[in-house]
Amino acid sequence: MEPRVKEFVQHVNEADAILVGGGSGLSNAAGMDFWYEASPLFMKHMKYFYDKYHFEGIFNGFYTHFDSPEKR
Repeated sequence: MEPRVKEFVQHVNEADAILVGGGSGLSNAAGMDFWYEASPLFMKHMKYFYDKYHFEGIFNGFYTHFDSPEKR
């Protein structure tokens, strides 16, 4: 085993806890593909917003500037 890998394994074995961070790539890998596109999952739950505001994914809704707080 390469020395750096051995050192990493040693640190893992000695750790009290390990914190792993992840972004939307993890949810995308799990099949949650509604962030950036109008996928079947997005259309199943968010079709109203697609039809009314033409959102092509959840993030489009997050960053849309609505005319009023009520619409948001």
